[in-house]
Amino acid sequence: MDAIEKNIHTLLVSIKRSAIYQEYKKQEKILNENPELAERVSQFRADNFRLQNEGGRDNLFSMAEQLSRESAELRRIPQVNAYLDAELALCRLMQHVCRSLTAGIDMNIPPL
Repeated sequence: MDAIEKNIHTLLVSIKRSAIYQEYKKQEKILNENPELAERVSQFRADNFRLQNEGGRDNLFSMAEQLSRESAELRRIPQVNAYLDAELALCRLMQHVCRSLTAGIDMNIPPL
C-alpha cells in the first residue's frame, strides 16, 4: 500500500471513530427501526438533492416550497430531527476535510 492509500485509510478510520460519525450511525439505527419513516426521510433527502443539483427547472419555486413544508413536518418528529442534525454534522465534517485537502494542495484553481 502506498503512502497516500495508507493515509486515506487512516483518515477513514479516524472519521469512523469520531463522535460525529458515531452519533450519525446511532441516529441512523434509531431511524431505521421505523422502516416507513426511514423511507419517507430517504425520499425527502433524494428530492432535496435533486432540487439542489438540477437547476433550471420551470417549477423550481414550487418544488422548494413543497420541500420546505415536508422538512418542517419531518423535523417535528424527534428521531428524524436527530438524524438530520447528525447527518448535517457529518456532511460539515466531510466538507472540512475536502476544503483542507484542497487548500493544502498548490494548484491553480480559478475563483468561482
